Amino acid sequence: MKFLVKYWLVMVFVPFSAQAGWEVTWIERFDGTAVNWNNWTAQTNANYNNEEQCYTDDETSVNRNYEVSDGTLKITSRRMNINCPGQNGRFREWTSGRLNSKDKAEFLYGRIETRLRFDDLRHGTWPAFWALENRIQEQPIAGDNDNIGWPNRGAGEIDIWEWHGNNGNSYITAFHNSTRYAGSDACGDVAYYNYPSGAPDVQDFHVYAMEWTADSISFHINDTEVVRYDMRSCDFYEEPMFLLLNVAMGGTLGGAIDSSLDTSTLEVDYVARCLPTSSNQASLCNETTPLALDDDNDGVANNEDQCPATQADANVDYRGCLVVPPEQLPDAPETAAPIPTIDANNVISLYSDVYENITNIDYNPNWNQATQVEELLIEGNNTLVYRGLNYQGTDYGDNKQDVSDYDFLHIDYWTKDAAYLELYLISPGPNENPVNLPIERAQWQSAVVPLSEYEQVVDLTDTFQLKLIGSGTVFIDNIYFSRRADDGNTNPTTPTNPSNPTNPTPSNNAPTINLLVAQASQTISRIDTTDGNVTVIAQVQDNDSNDSQTIVWSISGVSNHDINNAQLTFSPAAITADQVIISATVTDSGSPALSATASSTLNVFTPATTPSTAVNLGTNDSGGSTGGIVSAYWLMGLGLLVLWRRKSLLYR
Repeated sequence: MKFLVKYWLVMVFVPFSAQAGWEVTWIERFDGTAVNWNNWTAQTNANYNNEEQCYTDDETSVNRNYEVSDGTLKITSRRMNINCPGQNGRFREWTSGRLNSKDKAEFLYGRIETRLRFDDLRHGTWPAFWALENRIQEQPIAGDNDNIGWPNRGAGEIDIWEWHGNNGNSYITAFHNSTRYAGSDACGDVAYYNYPSGAPDVQDFHVYAMEWTADSISFHINDTEVVRYDMRSCDFYEEPMFLLLNVAMGGTLGGAIDSSLDTSTLEVDYVARCLPTSSNQASLCNETTPLALDDDNDGVANNEDQCPATQADANVDYRGCLVVPPEQLPDAPETAAPIPTIDANNVISLYSDVYENITNIDYNPNWNQATQVEELLIEGNNTLVYRGLNYQGTDYGDNKQDVSDYDFLHIDYWTKDAAYLELYLISPGPNENPVNLPIERAQWQSAVVPLSEYEQVVDLTDTFQLKLIGSGTVFIDNIYFSRRADDGNTNPTTPTNPSNPTNPTPSNNAPTINLLVAQASQTISRIDTTDGNVTVIAQVQDNDSNDSQTIVWSISGVSNHDINNAQLTFSPAAITADQVIISATVTDSGSPALSATASSTLNVFTPATTPSTAVNLGTNDSGGSTGGIVSAYWLMGLGLLVLWRRKSLLYR
């Protein structure tokens, strides 16, 4: 199995508190005679922290940096002169190795474990076993949204074991992300574990592990917990990560290299990832731990496989669903964008058939861009298309908008071939900053960007332009600002006591409920029978903070389904009708108890090509901003909000 598609929807995950043991979903045993390049990439162009080595992919020469033999991997740094190919021929006096599993083995949550040792105690050495979030702009670059700079959101770092000869008595576990560098320790910190016998202990094999959930991360050596972090106030590290093994020389932590040192070797017995299970009592995640069941042999365990009937060794994504080769992807959407459901009273619409758009807006201002703009009808729905995108503006300078009382900027987009997309909101100046949009190829995506991501730079009381920077062809619909339903003038009025109308009587506010339906990581308005599980989230809001809520679900057209409080899930295989009708009623604990109901009717379809009719848009002369590309972290909101979860709205 090769992971070619990034993860954007949180996988169903059993809380660790319910586990009795572990089961292996992926393991690298190093039991062959060469590095398994289906699992690893030699990262040859890494050049960080003032380090002195040249990373190579050499596993065959007499001076090789990688060797697999006798059941272990050896990564060896060597003192030797080289004009480093990965650093544009820069002269280096050391070679070494750095392996990563990017795009080949990436994991969200679980236990990540290794057994390793390091053979030299002299100064200047800096080996590590660590993980990076998978949207980082580092080799290999697949163009699948991996364009985020370290350590921003989507490119954060967790060090599971990091050792350097200048502080050899201990090893480090550490978190690196932009929140920490802004001065907050809410997203982890640095911890040191002192070896019982000091530095020589690093020369013996030990088991190092990280146990990772959305709510906590802990680090372990052998059977000892080193440190545990409460991550409930941290919305980082909720994206898949890939693994790295390397030996750096010198640099920020390695320091001055001992002049008597000629080689140093990191030896690794195995690397494994496990998920919790109640079926055994395994305390570790290694070669003796039971394997998770994978009935279709596609490399994705049953408990994570959303497409359980793929062929063995099929090219699947993280869900276990087939990855369609790029040449087989459609050139245009076959269905219209998802239909927005937010009340029009809480929306300022720039482009949507559902809402009344503001007047005096130019969808194709002349900013000397290369982008060609059209408008298409897709299933009767007007849709913008940007072809040959470099940058493209939307200008409403003749009708500027004060959005300071609003919370989000929404946009739906579809692309087959964009390598990256950045969305700018602009106020006069120009004052602008981008938010990176995630990319899942050939499917509609709904991004919900908090306006707080722009407010540090943009004057939200005086916005007048949007800008999209990227590449390829992009289809766009439903661009609008929104505010939460409990903002503005949408709260129920407080009733008065009829016997004393000047003295308000404390009252119970009715809760509100909205249903969000998602399939294959995207919000939907109808169900594709060929895609993954359908998930329905009940978004509940209640102005009475002391109230609790209960939800009662009703569903027709489906033979079986799972309900977990505010979430309902079912497989397309369970559908028994041409329509699926879902409703949910929320009732609060106030006095009197008040209820609200939301429902959704979803047509069921099997994909078929729908003709599109093109209508050219005129081009008007208007000023605009064409500022440079600045990498920024992404925020995509599918609105997966469960009220009682202690997490931020948009990062789950």
